[in-house]
Amino acid sequence: MKTILLVFQVAVILILAACNNSNEAILAEVESVKAHWVPDSRVALFDVDAQVTSNKIFLSGETTIEEAKADLIAKLQKLKLTIVDSVKVLPARKQKWAITLISVANLREGPRHSAQLVSQAIMGTPLQVLKSEGGWSLVQSPDQYIAWVNNSSIVKMDEKAFSNWKNSKRVIVVEDCWLKDAEGNRINDLVKGCILQKEKTSGKVYLSLPDGRKGMVETKNLKDLEGWLSNVELIQDALVEQAMTFMGLPYLWGGTSSKAVDCSGFMKNIYFMNGYILARDASQQINYGQSVELKVEALEVGDLLFFGNKEKGKVTHVAMYIGDTEYIHASGRVKINSLDESRENYSEYRTASWLGAQRYIGQEKNEGLMPVSQHGWYINSIQ
Repeated sequence: MKTILLVFQVAVILILAACNNSNEAILAEVESVKAHWVPDSRVALFDVDAQVTSNKIFLSGETTIEEAKADLIAKLQKLKLTIVDSVKVLPARKQKWAITLISVANLREGPRHSAQLVSQAIMGTPLQVLKSEGGWSLVQSPDQYIAWVNNSSIVKMDEKAFSNWKNSKRVIVVEDCWLKDAEGNRINDLVKGCILQKEKTSGKVYLSLPDGRKGMVETKNLKDLEGWLSNVELIQDALVEQAMTFMGLPYLWGGTSSKAVDCSGFMKNIYFMNGYILARDASQQINYGQSVELKVEALEVGDLLFFGNKEKGKVTHVAMYIGDTEYIHASGRVKINSLDESRENYSEYRTASWLGAQRYIGQEKNEGLMPVSQHGWYINSIQ
């Protein structure tokens, strides 16, 4: 009897060990697919779990990349086990678009106000709604960044409404100002880069917010979006001129507007007001453009300078070169420092941590440097 019991116990142990090994192999396959399709979790999701029971593999979770899900299933099918697929591909809803409603909407790491601020979306920024949870929505912005926004900060739209918005007459705000009613009462604050619809009512031109509120703005603070897109150029003088309008602005982790900025958010705003959408973070921005030799003589105005930990090669800060050894950046506040140790504004700390430089001017469009005029979320004719 003892012998039979021992044999049974050994068999159970072997079966459990086989199951565990099978589970580990399958989870390793999941991680392999994730590493291939989603090397940067800031711009794509692949949160998939796999469990093995008898002769079945149960898949659950969600992803933003349908091809990644298909790749995983194809690989697992080789194991000759039945696959029960419950993985959701996002977005999976009818109202999968939204327009930012307030001047600056906070984008957070999680669906709560206490979660870390990771980015911002300016009024009129088109967002793709991936899913909703309570009073929050997980959204993807035009720079592909994924974060949570409170639903009070956006107006959700279906495909038809979103297409109508892209076809409408719109303006872009080029100077911070206020939207006011006919009596001069304030309706909403506006920052540089805000996009509003334009409509004529009773012979007067009004600007319309995504929720339907209407008002007026002094024309000196506006440009027709279509004309702006046709004429805006990525040139050195324009970049420097735009950057100087931020001088003295306070630093805010996650900030991307003319109210407050972090280092990469500052670069994003400068370039957006010159017609281009940059990748969100400094560690992403260094991956685009043309690499420049790491010496002052090789730099040109408009080049982005990257700083960080030299031993680890980790980028933690970005600035823009403005000529004559100087660069402008957000560090405590927006300010100018120099790479020349004889200058009063020389920063030994920044020079010692200078890791690289990238040139965006004159480069072809790519996912990290996209002209607004060619981004399909802004313009209907672009697919």
